[in-house]
Order: sequence, then C-alpha cells, then structure tokens
Amino acid sequence: MTVPLSTSNSKSLIKLISFAYRLQPISKSLCLSLAPLLINRDGALFDNLPWDTWTIDPKKRNTDKAGNPIAKKYHLGKRDAYNRFIGKDWYGRSLSLGNLAARAKYLIEAKYEDKTENVAFSFDEEANTVLARRILELEVQDARMAVAEAEEQLAILKADLGVSTSSFDSMTDDDMVRSFDALQQSLQLLQDAQMSVKDNEEALDALISEEENTDNSSFIVGLLSAITDAQKSDAAYRGALGSKPVIDSREEMLEKSILPYSSPFDLMKEIINEQLNADIIGCVIENSSLFRSGVVFGGAIVLKRKPVKKKVSISGENIEIEDNYDDLGNDGIKSGNFIVVECDCDEAIGMALTCGLNVYLEPNIWAESKVDCHLPVQTDDKNSIIDALPVIETVNKSIILRRQGDGEVSTGTPIQAPRSTNDFMRFLTSKKTNDQTVFNTDIPVQSLDEYDEMTVQDKAQLLLSLESFNGRLPRPRALKEASTNSNIYNTQFSPLDEMMVPLIDESVRRQLLIREAKRRGDIEAADELENKKSMRQMAKESAVQARYEGKDELAAIWEKEADFYASLRADVTQDEGSYSSFLDRDEWYERNRRATAERNKKRFDSLMDGLE
Repeated sequence: MTVPLSTSNSKSLIKLISFAYRLQPISKSLCLSLAPLLINRDGALFDNLPWDTWTIDPKKRNTDKAGNPIAKKYHLGKRDAYNRFIGKDWYGRSLSLGNLAARAKYLIEAKYEDKTENVAFSFDEEANTVLARRILELEVQDARMAVAEAEEQLAILKADLGVSTSSFDSMTDDDMVRSFDALQQSLQLLQDAQMSVKDNEEALDALISEEENTDNSSFIVGLLSAITDAQKSDAAYRGALGSKPVIDSREEMLEKSILPYSSPFDLMKEIINEQLNADIIGCVIENSSLFRSGVVFGGAIVLKRKPVKKKVSISGENIEIEDNYDDLGNDGIKSGNFIVVECDCDEAIGMALTCGLNVYLEPNIWAESKVDCHLPVQTDDKNSIIDALPVIETVNKSIILRRQGDGEVSTGTPIQAPRSTNDFMRFLTSKKTNDQTVFNTDIPVQSLDEYDEMTVQDKAQLLLSLESFNGRLPRPRALKEASTNSNIYNTQFSPLDEMMVPLIDESVRRQLLIREAKRRGDIEAADELENKKSMRQMAKESAVQARYEGKDELAAIWEKEADFYASLRADVTQDEGSYSSFLDRDEWYERNRRATAERNKKRFDSLMDGLE
C-alpha cells in the first residue's frame, strides 16, 4: 500500500523515517537537528499527545495553593517535552552541581576498579581533586548568596514592621503576635543558610588539608557522594520544570550519553514512557476523510497507561510491587486506560519502526488501497541516509499516484472551496444597503428541521465553507466512537456537531441546546436557555407557529420582524451580549429611519427608488 507524503517536505520526512528504519544510534547534535522535523508540525503527533491530562503530577504542580486545578493552558507538560527535544537534561551533559560531582565520583571509582579503558573520559588524581575543590567552592558561593537573600528578606520584613534595630525589643506584644509566623520563617531561613555556609566551608577546608596526602581517593569519593545526595532531584520525570536536574547513573553518565537514541522517534518513545507513564501498544493507518469520494490516509498511535511501580519492605526484605490504582496526580487516569492519539502517516510508521510494532489497517481500506509491488535488486553504493529505505516499484505501471491538494482545482468533489482574500475586495466594492449585516453571515442553516436533515457529509462541507472555521474535521473513527459512547457521556452531539454548533445561527443553536438539555433531563438549563431567547428567535418561532396554524399573513409579518432584528445584529451567529452592543444598530433609530424612508417613498414615489 502506498502512503502519499507532502510534496513540499517529502525529502525531510523520508530522511526522518530513514533513521527510524536503520535503528542505529546517532549523536546528540544529529538527533537535535532532526527533532524539529517531528515536533514542529501543526495538529500532528506532538500537538495531539495528552500532555495536559496524562503528564504525571505527583507534586501537584497543576493545582493552586487551595488544591483547585489550574487551567490546562498553564500546565507545563508540553513545555517540558519540548525542552527535552532541544537538549535539556541530556544524559551525561548536564552542568548542574550534582551531575558534576557524580561525574567526578564515577571516574574515580572506574579508575580504582581497573575500568578506565572502558570509560570515554578519564581524569588523573590531580584533576579529580581540582574538580572536587571547584564544586565545593561553588557550593560555598551558592550558600553565601542564600544567606544574603535571607538577610535581605529579613531586613524588608523589619522595615515593614517598623523595627530599626537588630533586636525586636521595640516591638509591642500585639505586633509580635501578629507577625510571629513571618518572623519565625524568615529567621529560620537565615539560620539554615548560615549553617549551609558553615558546613560547606568546613568541607572545603578539609579537602584542602587532605590534598597533601598521597591517597585521598576514598575521602574525595565520600565527599562527592555527600554532594550528590544533597543535590538529589525530586523531579517526577527527566526535564520537569521547577525541579533540580536528574542525577545521572553511572551507565547514563559514561555510556548512554554518547549515542542514546537512534532517531527523534526514539526520544519521543522515552518521553511517553517516563512523562506520560504509558506504553505505545499499537500504530494505525486509517481513513481520515468524511467524504465518500475517496480515501485520505491518516495515522494514529495507541497508548496504554502503565501501573505505578513501588518498593515496599516486608519482613526486612525490599520487594517491588505494581499499584494499579495510583493515578500519579492525573484525575481518573489509572493503569490500563487507553487513548488514541491522531498523527500523520509517516509519524505512525516511524513510531512502529522504533517500537518494533506492526502497522494496522482496516480490511476494507487495505482491499481498496493495496497495489502489487516488487523489490528491485538493492546495491551497496548508498551515498545518503535516504538510501537506507528500500526502493519499491509498482508492478502495474498504469497506476498513477497523486497527493490530495497539490494546488489544482478540484472538479470531482462537491466540497465548496473556502472563501479567499478576493472576497474581501468584493465586500468593499459591492453595492451595500443599510439592511445588510456588518459581517458576512451567509449560513445556509435557517431552521432546526434543516439542521436535522443534514448528513455528516453536509455538515463537513458546510464547515469547510465557513470563514470562521480554521480547524480540522474529525475522523470517521471519532464519530463512530462518539456514537457508541453517547449514552456514557449523556450527549447526542458528535465531535462534528461540537465544531459546527458554535458557528451557526444563534437561534438554531439555542434550539439545539434546549432540545439537548431536555433530552438529558436538565430542566434548569433548558429553562435558562428559554428565558434568554433573543427577540429575533422569538419572532422566528412565532412565524413558524403562525405558518403551522395556516395564518400566512401573520407568518409573513413575523418573518419580516425576524429579518429586521437580524439586520440590527453585527453577527447573528453569536449570542446577544457576547460582544459589544456598540457594534449593533439601535432598534429605535432603525425603526424611525425605516418609517421615514417609507413616508418619503409614498410622497416622492419613483424619485426614492434605490434609496433607503
């Protein structure tokens, strides 16, 4: 089966897949240069991964001080993942204090275990001592800065309390009681900072005094271990903002840091495993088009949440168990949960190659899209990484492969083309009357019955024709899932309806929402929607009722009244009050203007033709 790629960047995509196909380790610089090909895509895998709901959060970073969840747009999961793709917390490359101490410790241990020949970098004894002394000097400097900051905060607090001396004798008892907690916290911070300075200075002095000894490796290792333990990170995963960098293990520092990944897909797999605590269990290529005229391929990967591994002590023995009920701060996301993440076809193929998984297709799509191919004889003279992929040729030369949307005008599909910038010029140059609305609101859904008669293809075609729609249509699979789970989520709105309802006429939208509220038994919401009907909607409903009762003249009057209220609105697709009322016409002025125009027409007859 052939999967067309975008002609604009097909070489880059093939290059990315080629590295995933080879599965050979690559350098950091090469991996980071390839990463933008994977993450800098709109609406693809990186954008669609559930960063805001599945990123583990045992420290509750995504809640405020009162324990309330913050808005998803302020979650840091996607930013953490992006930072990993630009090199943050790369194995063995961190210059944090803890990792510098760990590196020196591992090199010393490797030397005295006769493993120096297996280590990429080797320092002599003097270099190790100098590095340890430099690390301690940095610790002392940081501790002194902490003391200065604590003294500054205490001085600010004293100034706020009106204390001008070093003691607090001038404070009244009431002021002391009110400010006790703040004073105690400030003094405790200062005391801890001063103790840290003292401890680090003593360790530095001890190291300097020991430098004269011929064998001080055990002392240095112990000192470096203490520094490493003090700088130990509490981050939930590698690259988490607001936490200290993760201290690399010996293997990560000296071996994995050289060639850790085979492609950006490999790094993506690790981030999903650690940050989302999930495994990639499947890769899919599916039909992403809602129209029956053809098949448009789209990719997807399936994630499964992993259980949380914990260590417990039983009868003095430490064992590891799996907790299937700990959600790690993700409300409702527990072990065994699945999610389908939509992506591009090449991304699904690249993840399948990286994870060693099969790519699955629906049998009918395979039957419609498969072609007979053969594999030509492969030569060894490969000058480019792109040549790593085998060249496959179709057996039937009469088959022509084309990509959808190569700039040619479509003549075989009923899809209405979105409006172009030329419409703006027509808007400026066309003859306008005062009865026209301010914005283009030409929406062909005029009633609830008309909306109910629309098919899936009709709704998709309408969305693509709207200027206000700039998203992506849902895939057929998403509509099937919504239909299957409609009783679970207690809604009859499909993902296509959720995209379309906010963009249609406000009177039709309100009728839909009222019907949906009554269907699920939410009488309070239905009453609230009923009470907030616009004058235009009430006029339209009165016209429908009059037409149903056979009162055509009355129906015509109500329809004219509805058109009048529509002419007042700047945008009839938005609810009243959702935008500034200054954009609308004033009802009293418009009625007076029209009445005056009618009188002038009767008075001057044909002289007023074409004028309002």
